[in-house]
Amino acid sequence: MKLLIKINAGLVEPQLPDKLDFFTSKVSVVIGGELYLFADYSGAKELASDYSVDDYLAAVEAAKPLPPQVIELTNVNVTGEHVTLGAGDIWWLPINEGFTLTANAQLPDMEMMIIIERVVNGSDVIDDLRAKASIVDGLITITSKFVQSGNYQITSERLNAGLEAVNAPFRLAFNKVEFDAYV
Repeated sequence: MKLLIKINAGLVEPQLPDKLDFFTSKVSVVIGGELYLFADYSGAKELASDYSVDDYLAAVEAAKPLPPQVIELTNVNVTGEHVTLGAGDIWWLPINEGFTLTANAQLPDMEMMIIIERVVNGSDVIDDLRAKASIVDGLITITSKFVQSGNYQITSERLNAGLEAVNAPFRLAFNKVEFDAYV
């Protein structure tokens, strides 16, 4: 049975109501400014906890950080004067021509930095660039252009690594958005 036994600083063993061997998984905890030993008790004595174990465990659980909310991006679209959706769901566009990427997401109005990776061999990242996204009324808008030909991608894995690094309370879920910028 789990117990919380109020203790004072110093040697713990003389303060215990039974032999030390009967107390396992011992840890000192502070509750309301008081020191307690939280342990599993396996002895024969009928001991009462000095503080409610259920209340303590509930408080520990409540104090755990919530996992970040996962926000799904929907209706992802790319537009521009010469933008076309090519084979493999890759957006084709000429270099130095502006494009606009839009998507819907249940996010508050804000701005965020989007990381666009330049890749070779379909997945080997060799460079990246940044584009600012504007989010207004649940619509994400990114306006940018590629000045160098190549294969570019926006992935949830890379964006979520950045969101984690800045302790954002959410992560994004979407399929990879891929571009081929040509001359």
